[in-house]
Amino acid sequence: MAFSIDHDMHCHTVLSSCSSDPTQSVGALLAHAKANGYTLQCVTDHLWDSAVPGASDWYAPQDIEHVRANLPLPHDDQVRMVFGCETEFCGGKKLGLSAAHYDDFDFIVIPPNHFHMKDFVRPSCYDSEEKIADLLVERLEEISNIDLPWHKVGIAHMTCGLVFTEGDQYRVYELVDEKRFRAVMNKLARFGCGIEINLASFGKGWTDHEDAMLRLYRLAREEGAKFYLASDAHHPKELDLVPERAPLVIQKLGLNEEDRFTLD
Repeated sequence: MAFSIDHDMHCHTVLSSCSSDPTQSVGALLAHAKANGYTLQCVTDHLWDSAVPGASDWYAPQDIEHVRANLPLPHDDQVRMVFGCETEFCGGKKLGLSAAHYDDFDFIVIPPNHFHMKDFVRPSCYDSEEKIADLLVERLEEISNIDLPWHKVGIAHMTCGLVFTEGDQYRVYELVDEKRFRAVMNKLARFGCGIEINLASFGKGWTDHEDAMLRLYRLAREEGAKFYLASDAHHPKELDLVPERAPLVIQKLGLNEEDRFTLD
């Protein structure tokens, strides 16, 4: 059975500082989801829990009270609207959402590679493709050691231009240590965690680097990982990234419905 293109599980609204687009509303997300036959639409604005010390100046205003301004989410007979968040991970056990507030969200998206945030997420001494590849796996390993409600956790954009803005992102993916990466993907798969296919990452020209771009997803699938689709949209026009780009990526990866991550 074919992998269903009927959901978008990582999407921002005007409440995310990197959006600030008044037309990027919960209503706009729902309208797009209905028009495209979705059954699930997640709202995952950026979040740093004020109960966790050490927020950056950018993250600090985006606390739980702030993102809850989108509640209550609208009810729809076709589309299940899910209240989630994209919190930050800075290494070690430093997650921007406290365990006390896990239950406030129905889906928790964690990026392992917001490495453009120097000396907050990425130590500036990591300054080459080789070092970044090692850091990416290290971050995934560290995340896997946190006690999380894994049935409602997604690992955001394993491939993302932000992984190394000063260098070659494709080289980073090629240099990721296969043995370590397989081990952590196997662990996450056993936990029941979702792995995100972020369609914003599959921009113009990605097929020129197809093997590098798909390598991590292929290895993850071989270790039993389950996947979900995401636009990572910050503006309304970006909502179309799932229906426009997902078919080719799904085909290239050979995914079917058994490979899909689902929320309870």
